[in-house]
Amino acid sequence: MMFSLILWAPSWGGMLNGLLTLRGAWHKVRTDPVLKFFVAGVTFYGMVTFEGPLLSIKSVSALGHYTDWIIAHVHNGALGWNGFMAAGMFYYLVPRLYGTKLWSTKLADWHFWIGTFGILLYVVAMWVAGVTQGLMSRAETADGGLEYPHWVEILKEVMPMYAVRSVGGGLFIVGWVMMAINLILTARSGKAVDGEAMVVPMLRDVALARSEPSNWRLVFGAPLIVSCLGMGALLLMGANLWLAVVGVAVLFAVVLTSGVLLSRAAAGGRFSWHNLVEQRPLAFTALVVLGVAAGGVVELLPGIMLHKEVPVAMDGSLAVKPYTALELEGRDVYVSEGCYVCHSQMIRPFRSEKLRYGEPSRIEESMWDHPFQWGSKRTGPDLAREGVTRADVLWHYRHMLDPRATSPGSNMPAYPWLLATSIDTDSTGKKLQVMQRLGVPYSDAEIQGAKAAYRAQADVIVAGLATQGANAGAESKLVALIGYLMRLGKNQVPVGTASSK
Repeated sequence: MMFSLILWAPSWGGMLNGLLTLRGAWHKVRTDPVLKFFVAGVTFYGMVTFEGPLLSIKSVSALGHYTDWIIAHVHNGALGWNGFMAAGMFYYLVPRLYGTKLWSTKLADWHFWIGTFGILLYVVAMWVAGVTQGLMSRAETADGGLEYPHWVEILKEVMPMYAVRSVGGGLFIVGWVMMAINLILTARSGKAVDGEAMVVPMLRDVALARSEPSNWRLVFGAPLIVSCLGMGALLLMGANLWLAVVGVAVLFAVVLTSGVLLSRAAAGGRFSWHNLVEQRPLAFTALVVLGVAAGGVVELLPGIMLHKEVPVAMDGSLAVKPYTALELEGRDVYVSEGCYVCHSQMIRPFRSEKLRYGEPSRIEESMWDHPFQWGSKRTGPDLAREGVTRADVLWHYRHMLDPRATSPGSNMPAYPWLLATSIDTDSTGKKLQVMQRLGVPYSDAEIQGAKAAYRAQADVIVAGLATQGANAGAESKLVALIGYLMRLGKNQVPVGTASSK
């Protein structure tokens, strides 16, 4: 919660700064479309930056994650913040680039109101859908079972919200079409400006310039040291109770020291460190590089330096085996068709998810995935245990060709072209070789025999389909996808395994 507030406060500070910049000019908001879009865009920005830290709270994330609430949050920023700010900039720039007035202020006003109404329809519909999904997916009966065991039951309840979202998104697009027409007519009514601007360089006092610190002192001066101490204090606060106490004390001392130094500098009329940095391209660039490098080290170094713990069975073999050649090709089909957009592969440790999907996911199950397929939304159910709970190859075959045949009420599109499209098995070995370089333990023999191994496993699936009256080619993308789906859930580490580095 504390870190959520830390993230939230500066963002809202920026929003309030933007709104308060308009003090004394609020009367112009009624008549100037540029200001309308900027004020609304900054307000949407404030809403988004409040909702983001809110969703980082564990209980809120448990309800909202994997639901349409996240879609509402993202489009609140994409449409309201970025979209409206961009529209305001277009309305400001085009008339000045062509030396004329905006062709129709009234049309721009209509764009604003239609766009705002469309965004609200979109976002509110997804908020309602998201909360509905979250509550229905975890609802239990009096005897401890799931009240809505079938995912389609949840989907049917939110389908009307999808229709409302479509209307809202359509209105937003209509607004942009209106803007395009308005700007084109504005450009045609004027002429491209080709002018000059006189820029007077600021003369600096020589004596004052000599008293200012060098680039080296700016980059590695007191502000940077104080900032590093503050970051170190924040890291200590996340370790344990005693280190947290030390971190709070250090952070308090850093804040107090910073305040004293700033007040002394202001009282003595000395230079402002931030102003000098902004005037020194070399110092500014160096500090940006240091900041980006520090973030990169924190993100990347642990994964590079630490040895990967590989679960090993009692007989010494890998407890989590890499994908076979067929399964790896099927995974590529899964990714290329965007299946991860609607299906997750991560069961969270909640009672409702365990009842619905099975045992919660563990990190080692995805250790050979590059990248992982945990997903970010569940329009359809989670697939982490799909190969265990649904072992019928014919079901997957029918589901991909006609989802309604196996799941009445589903809104999943059909994928008939997968049956007619073939995998280039000549390049399968190269894919295994790339994965080997990424750390996946494929042997050279497996890489050399990838094509034969692919065909052998595919023939088993084809034969299983044939016994049930379904026909498919061994090299079709559908067979490869079925092979991948049948593998999901079979990476669970058995009890009694050890780990090796």
